[in-house]
Amino acid sequence: MPDADKIGKLSRRWSKVYKEVCEGHFDSASLADAAMDPLRKDIEDYGNLPIYFLKDASNRLEDLRNNPLFLPVHDWSEEDRFIRDLKFSYVQKSRFNQRGIDLAISAYKEVVHNFRNGQIIDGNLNEVLIGKYIRRIYDGNFTDLVPRMLGNQVNPDWEGISDRLHEMDVLIDEKIDSVAPQIAKKDSVKRLRIRSRSVLQKIISIKDDVFSLGNSR
Repeated sequence: MPDADKIGKLSRRWSKVYKEVCEGHFDSASLADAAMDPLRKDIEDYGNLPIYFLKDASNRLEDLRNNPLFLPVHDWSEEDRFIRDLKFSYVQKSRFNQRGIDLAISAYKEVVHNFRNGQIIDGNLNEVLIGKYIRRIYDGNFTDLVPRMLGNQVNPDWEGISDRLHEMDVLIDEKIDSVAPQIAKKDSVKRLRIRSRSVLQKIISIKDDVFSLGNSR
């Protein structure tokens, strides 16, 4: 099970990616590819229940989107009651991962907030919710914990690491955008297809021994 939230540090499956980000030897595309493996495992560990939960929640959001004229006078406290009752219904009928459901609820509340502030959200709302849910898994189990881990290091390269994480963000979002429709289509987090390079690509700097690199091919 993903345990970053329990022990206050990165779980073992994320430690390799963390090390590679800190070292700065690989490009952002390679780092994003490497991050998708522990992320996929975390998604699977949280199970299908958050996905079923989000599917039900997306139907509620679809009703809101289809009635834009009523949004200015909508009683938004109803959404808190709805999501609370929905969570209770899932607790009653099945075992569930508390953190997975909490992240799903957070994704739902973000979209509700966007609706409330007049933001137009296009596309499949179920896929939108799943994408936001996955992003919360990635941030909660990795990026949000990196500063805490760096606090234990001597003279960490804060700026370089921050830049690499920022560059990875765009690529991670693109990968999430390809994964969310898969999950929405089959209502399952198993056997996800994630495109990635087969080998990490090192960054070649002017300090590298070009001759030795050429001979290593």
